[in-house]
Amino acid sequence: MMVRFPQSLNSRAGGLLPTVALLVACVPAVAQLTTVSAPLGADDVMQRVVQMNKQRANALETYTSIRNYHLECQCVSHKTADMVVRAEYAAPNKKRFTIMSESGSGTVRSRVFKKLLEAEQESMREENLERSAITPQNYTFQLTDYQKIDGNEFYVLEARPLTKNKFLFRGRIWVDANAFAIARVEGEPAVNPSWWTVKTDFKQSYQNFGSFWLPESNESETKVRMFGTAVLTIKYGEYQIAEAHNTNAAISVQEKPSNGQ
Repeated sequence: MMVRFPQSLNSRAGGLLPTVALLVACVPAVAQLTTVSAPLGADDVMQRVVQMNKQRANALETYTSIRNYHLECQCVSHKTADMVVRAEYAAPNKKRFTIMSESGSGTVRSRVFKKLLEAEQESMREENLERSAITPQNYTFQLTDYQKIDGNEFYVLEARPLTKNKFLFRGRIWVDANAFAIARVEGEPAVNPSWWTVKTDFKQSYQNFGSFWLPESNESETKVRMFGTAVLTIKYGEYQIAEAHNTNAAISVQEKPSNGQ
């Protein structure tokens, strides 16, 4: 069964949107890593992720945030650009963007940043939410690791797309073992967005705000045929979140089985 989630919750590979404009999204690695045996298998993990994302989607009413876009292109001619955007989300699938400031290359701002905002609004359409969700309907998952990072535990799963779709990716996801939320995604687009794009690698992280996990940062590096390399970073912050008052669904998860069960 396909469950539809707003892009703000982390059931989608939001980092893929920049591929529409030859670029995508991401996060720095965390230190203090140890590996232990996993309490659950891939199927059980993703079943709980789908369950928890549905509860989080039902509980989230609105939010606003401020984003900082920065692109630097080490191309034939060096280009940089910046844009600050206010994003407003309203359940279940409405987003509005207001450009607060912009500077640098006009070409980058019009052909990359603004195209990214348009692509994100396109991804919020009902049919695209279903096509882009990180669920067993769109991917196969294989458990590759179970990590403790700075006191937190994560299932690491390899994700392989079942179809060729510009909203999907191939790579790995890190699932928080307590909240069953996707905390980190790394990979590359399932479909090369353009002949001009040789390769795009992206990393994306999410941050926890009580019951919700929302984008924290994105970073992508795209090698453009004959022109060089472009690096895009997106930082998300200043969240103002409103929970729905008419939901009776408590956001909770079944207790993890202990090792050996």
